[in-house]
Amino acid sequence: MSDGIALRVDAFLDQAVRAGIVSAAVALRGSAKKVEWMAPAGLVREGVWVKDSTRFDLASLTKPFTASLALVLDGEDTLPLVMKIGEAWPEAHRELARRPLSDLLRHRSGLAAWTPLYHRCRSAEEAFDLIARGGRDGELLGARPGTYSDLGYMLWGAAAERWTGRSLAELLRSHLLGPLSLASAEPSPGERPDVAVSLMGTGKEVELAAKQGFDVPDLGPPPVGLPQDGNARFLLSRGAGGVYGHAGLFAAARDLWRLGAEWLEPGRVLNPGGVAAALKGGGPFALGWWRRTLHGSAGRALPPTAFGHTGFAGTSLWVDPERRRVFVLLGSRLDPLTDVDRWRRRFHALAAAPARQL
Repeated sequence: MSDGIALRVDAFLDQAVRAGIVSAAVALRGSAKKVEWMAPAGLVREGVWVKDSTRFDLASLTKPFTASLALVLDGEDTLPLVMKIGEAWPEAHRELARRPLSDLLRHRSGLAAWTPLYHRCRSAEEAFDLIARGGRDGELLGARPGTYSDLGYMLWGAAAERWTGRSLAELLRSHLLGPLSLASAEPSPGERPDVAVSLMGTGKEVELAAKQGFDVPDLGPPPVGLPQDGNARFLLSRGAGGVYGHAGLFAAARDLWRLGAEWLEPGRVLNPGGVAAALKGGGPFALGWWRRTLHGSAGRALPPTAFGHTGFAGTSLWVDPERRRVFVLLGSRLDPLTDVDRWRRRFHALAAAPARQL
């Protein structure tokens, strides 16, 4: 165990809390076999200190869970990734219908990044239909390949539910969370003593909506245990379950490590060949993951072969196949308009210091 590194990371997290970057955080580094160290900092809520077991809103860090589920369903031939979107969703716009489901998870579908469904729709069914049809007048289509898209993941999740007749939450529990013993991972758990409070509003969504010609209010911080993401909150309020492909899961650091370890050494639920295929190819995205960039959340500390993901609420998970390490950084972010990737890069520079192979 690298006590020196853990102490430096602990001080780094304390500084981030004092600087107002996050109100709470937990960092972890592990090999494929075991956790090397964990470091908590900050308050879950007033008067309650963060623990290693504190659960955080994963936000878009839900996407690797969704992609992992997709690989499992593909491997058992329940929902093949080569299936055309139009087979699973016949009402889909013709430009979407001809594409494979895998394009939704690789951000190659041509769908726009985001739109305020909570402003444009009255029900979950209307929201998913709007995405599948590419908007009212096709305005949600035509994005260049490689455009990071919440809408693509939302449509895959809705298509999986429609095709299997089971909710996405049920599919995740039976095919991924249960088999990997991810006991802390739960869709929108509500107010629980182990869930970190989110103090961040939706000011970034206000900016994004304005660029699309929509005047939406800042929704403010969410109730404890509900997603910070505005579209996820809307879908939850309309009875669509607690997880939606793009967001909705909450989890503690150790279970994020377990998911990363399964991608590092697949075999419990993921097929090694499926993982290799998912990570293959060029462009900024693998299936379910970002590839490392120097100016992204990983930075120079991780090698070009590394893959990972972040969540807007302040979370990240990175896997380094060269060092055989998994890096987890969970936080409750305070300012939606501040770039927290500088904070994440600094964490990886500290945490990725040379370690003995386990």
